Amino acid sequence: MKMTLLGLATVLSLSTTPLLAQTQGVTDTTVKFGSHTDLSGPLAIGGAPATVASQIRFDEANAAGGVHGRMIELVVEDTQYQVPLAVRATNKLVQSDKVFALFHSVGTQQGLATMPITDKAGIPYIFPLTAAAAMAEPLNPLHFSYFVTYANQASGAIRYFHEKEKFSSLCMQTHSTEYGDENRRGMEAVTSELGIEVKLVGTHKPTDTEFAGAATAIKNAGCDFVYLGTTIKDTIALYATLRKLGYEGTIAANMLPFLPMVPAAGGGAMEGLQVVTPMGAVDWTSGPPERKAFFDEYMKRQNEEPSVYAIYGWLAADLAVKALENAGPDLTVESFTKGIEQIQGYQDPFGGPTISFGPEKHFGGDKLLLYAVKDGKWELVEQNLEF
Repeated sequence: MKMTLLGLATVLSLSTTPLLAQTQGVTDTTVKFGSHTDLSGPLAIGGAPATVASQIRFDEANAAGGVHGRMIELVVEDTQYQVPLAVRATNKLVQSDKVFALFHSVGTQQGLATMPITDKAGIPYIFPLTAAAAMAEPLNPLHFSYFVTYANQASGAIRYFHEKEKFSSLCMQTHSTEYGDENRRGMEAVTSELGIEVKLVGTHKPTDTEFAGAATAIKNAGCDFVYLGTTIKDTIALYATLRKLGYEGTIAANMLPFLPMVPAAGGGAMEGLQVVTPMGAVDWTSGPPERKAFFDEYMKRQNEEPSVYAIYGWLAADLAVKALENAGPDLTVESFTKGIEQIQGYQDPFGGPTISFGPEKHFGGDKLLLYAVKDGKWELVEQNLEF
């Protein structure tokens, strides 16, 4: 068979033209998410149940035939809450596992260290398990968080109690970290706006365990209101010490101490503590059917009730499923991120405020909830709290 010079040129041209690049982590039958999380370190209390709950939601989607015929794969790497391990895990997930997106990864510092890796690869970084503003600010087409930021949690709490109690001064105690700085920025923005006097801003290391000095300084400052930008153990210690010293003003914190162990601590020592949170406590005996179905499946797998961190994991996975549905059969990074932006007025089946995204809104939370410790349990005080 003879081939003309024109025909030979055509064949050579076709053989040297690269095929259209396939979107990483996507085939006709699968889409692959990756997560770096804490399964065995100090934040395993959050990372482990969140991962189980995410997998429950993805398994449910897969059992129904996947999303547009694609099964969802989740590749999980344990970082033990260590930044170097998070960087190593992310490089593996991006370069070896070839994931489509980084999903619900744990930690602020871990996120700051790994986002440059995913950004360089053009991979979305979605719904991390931290409410740090840096997870989606400044606006980035690849970054999405479904929380209300720590800064906005602080401003929402202070704004609410100022309107309710008309206090004129406050004290803050928080961490000597970026997390603490963000709490402080939120506090300073609203106190400047409302003309509230800031009498004291105290800081401590996340690992500190003794707070007599910090509590005494707050008590002696004579402030009307105290905001704690703390986590779990330091919240318990600070609150109990302040009450023991005779401080009688309102004390509020953000979402991080919102766990059952906090109101139960100290044999009643936590009575009156209040928290603002983007997610609520759940009555597992009522509500929409997916609530009870999730509870039953989680109990089956873990033999314990789902914690708030498990709820965070399920919600993140459900939002990811909805984004995949919105993206349509032709799944690309662009169609997926636009699919997230199309989520409006998402009704949290666990009773939390709605979640909405948009081209200029990459933090999903629309409102906050306010809870207080009463008789050793969290009791809902206010729904749809503005920030």
